[in-house]
Amino acid sequence: MNRPKATLCIAERNANIRELLRREFAREGYGVVTAGSGAEVLMRLASPAGVDLLVLDDEIADPDGGSLVPLLTRLYPELAVVLHVYAGADAAGLGRRQVEKGGDFERLKAAVGEVLGAKAQAK
Repeated sequence: MNRPKATLCIAERNANIRELLRREFAREGYGVVTAGSGAEVLMRLASPAGVDLLVLDDEIADPDGGSLVPLLTRLYPELAVVLHVYAGADAAGLGRRQVEKGGDFERLKAAVGEVLGAKAQAK
């Protein structure tokens, strides 16, 4: 039995995009869990199964992405996060890698691979 590359949590407020990203990353060999709100993100991260990287829609609600990132940094300082943002979003102050939304999933896949690679080298 093949073990997935890493487990991702796809946190996206739009259910259609969330499902599309789940399928795209699962096709790449990642284990994938999803969340539609900040509260669901916190539940997924508290799960014993664990998550290696979070792909976070910066406009997710309950709590919103802007306040969720500092909370996650405090609770899970080792968690890798890639922010998935709309053009013009000002998420740079959150100190995380960000990829602009726009339907080009290859950029998002590349960013996830790079962040996971850097995390593996840091160990």
